[in-house]
Amino acid sequence: MALKKKQRSRKGRKVRPVLVSTEAYKQGHIEGFQRGKEDGFVHGRSIAIKMLEGVSANRVAKSEHSTMDVLVITAGIIPSLEIGVIQPLSALNHHENIQYDVKLEHEVNKEMIAAAKTIVFVRNVEPAAYTLLEWAQELGKRTVYVIDDNFLEIQPTTPVGLYYADPVLRETFIKFLKNAHIVKVDAQDLGAYIHEKFNSNVVYFPASVDFQWLDEQERRDREAEQIVIGYEGGAKEEDFAPVIPALKKILDYYGGFVRLEFYGYIPDSLISHPSVSYEEGGMEYKSFIQKLNVCNWDIGLAPLGDNLFNKGKTNNKMREYGACRIPGIYSNSPVYTPWVTHGETGYLVPHTEEGWFEGIKEMIENPSMRLGIRGNAEIAARHHFSLNTCMENWKKYILEA
Repeated sequence: MALKKKQRSRKGRKVRPVLVSTEAYKQGHIEGFQRGKEDGFVHGRSIAIKMLEGVSANRVAKSEHSTMDVLVITAGIIPSLEIGVIQPLSALNHHENIQYDVKLEHEVNKEMIAAAKTIVFVRNVEPAAYTLLEWAQELGKRTVYVIDDNFLEIQPTTPVGLYYADPVLRETFIKFLKNAHIVKVDAQDLGAYIHEKFNSNVVYFPASVDFQWLDEQERRDREAEQIVIGYEGGAKEEDFAPVIPALKKILDYYGGFVRLEFYGYIPDSLISHPSVSYEEGGMEYKSFIQKLNVCNWDIGLAPLGDNLFNKGKTNNKMREYGACRIPGIYSNSPVYTPWVTHGETGYLVPHTEEGWFEGIKEMIENPSMRLGIRGNAEIAARHHFSLNTCMENWKKYILEA
């Protein structure tokens, strides 16, 4: 659905340059490669390049600057690009022969922009990338800015946060939000924030899951000798703050009956625990989601602290856990409450140590509820997050808007 579909013309405004120290600017670029790391696993650089080259080779016809329907200009090759942009465009290419290409910011020239009808920018904040948007609008192209994080509310307590705190990048981010013809988001709260402050033409709909990847796998039920609790994703130290002591209590309370598995991130204080295992991330997304699909976790964790930055997050844990038949426990956050029916498609808990302990304990001791959530969550995921639904939303709200 669209928050508001009214079109309006807009011109780029001149913004007074903001001076920053050379050291801050240098630090921003050094840490810049980490953008997007907090959601999903970071793609290995070699895998990312192969994927990008494959997309370029397969989706655009013959000549270097052949006419195409969509040119995607991305700040980096990360899972949210693949899930939220490449998957639906690939489906549109397959079903309706829509031609698209994907390029990193530094690979784009004016001839490429001239050859495309719609220019889609993904998570861009660099001034050089904004120049590309200005070129696109000078050439009369439809411009779309796809954003799944509120960089204005991220705290500068991590290298990623420091990067986005750079005044020049913040100003460029605001210019993208204000001046793109369409801003596409994956979270209603982020859409409302942008609609109120920057742009009346905000489109919201969730990303998708390619269920064909999952249906081609054989699923086997695991023997119930232990309860396995899992988490997949990037580092979330602050979000895990109340969860860690709750998990320690669970491990002490249930002993060897409970095991924890972490993919991509593990809290430091749990690394050496004998009932805890950890695997690094770095795999490409299809391999990751198929691995999650056969892990047979009894419970999946989805903690999210209550702050403005997190309220702009997507519901990707709900999508992935539901699609992979994992009963999820979710922080009682506006990111999840519109999608999770408590006790039926997931379990919502207060984001406190006591809330997480009691919620995990209830899920462990109520196997019939877990089994019900597992089936219901998959049905809900297939209904709301199918690739076909996402493809139609792209067509209706963005490409034909």
